[in-house]
Amino acid sequence: MIELEYIEIDGLLYPNIVLDDEELYSDLGKYGNLRLKYLHEQKPEMYRELLISGKLARHCADMEKAAFDMAERIRGQYLEQNPPPVEDTIARIQAFTLAQDIADECVLYDLIYN
Repeated sequence: MIELEYIEIDGLLYPNIVLDDEELYSDLGKYGNLRLKYLHEQKPEMYRELLISGKLARHCADMEKAAFDMAERIRGQYLEQNPPPVEDTIARIQAFTLAQDIADECVLYDLIYN
């Protein structure tokens, strides 16, 4: 059970809930926002617990960093194993796009939606 502080206004008690680190919410990138949306829609208990305890923004920011690092590593490994041709611009763009798609799929499955 989560312990909350309450504020009395006009004889009614309201929970004293303050959003944690509002600037972190505005700085969340692609993966952090996806994690926030996933928790809100699919894991409401975990979302509420993190929100009330003041850890939601930090959780999403940490997830953003871990996911970005993982995507960079996967993308780099893929391009190292499958080097794009230097002379063909279209093939280079396709190789980089495929590397990003593979990295995104792995990150979403392993970190964001887990």
